[in-house]
Amino acid sequence: MRRGQINPRSWDAAICAVQNELRALAVESPLSDEQTRILDAAVQRCEETKARKYLAWVSSNRELAAKYGISPRTVTNWRREGCPFGGSQRRVLGWMARRRYVPAGVRAKFGDELRKRRTRAFFTDSLQTIRAIVLNCKALHRAAGAPVPDWTRGMFRAR
Repeated sequence: MRRGQINPRSWDAAICAVQNELRALAVESPLSDEQTRILDAAVQRCEETKARKYLAWVSSNRELAAKYGISPRTVTNWRREGCPFGGSQRRVLGWMARRRYVPAGVRAKFGDELRKRRTRAFFTDSLQTIRAIVLNCKALHRAAGAPVPDWTRGMFRAR
């Protein structure tokens, strides 16, 4: 969906439809001054009721299931486990690559991509583990008042 476009299932779309009907009513038949004021007040009220900024589009479980080749129940479970469905497909595939098991539909659709990401995820996770160990070693040496080993110098810095 393009930026700034109103989702047809949203509340704002319903308000816009009401506004368009009110404006069409004003054009179709001549109105008295009092009727025009009432119509203008109704259109203004509709404008005030609209959201000030567009709401984030959240795909339904069925749409996501069709996109990734999984069941809607799996989408529900993965949402609970923290899958970034609200982000890009790249992030979702990265999250899936870190899982021990993915359904056959995902493997059929994204098999090559998942293999690449699994390898990359393995090395990234390994590097993060090594970084944590080195920083912990530095912290323990500093806490004990001992000199920091030379092999840890310049390797990683605490953030």
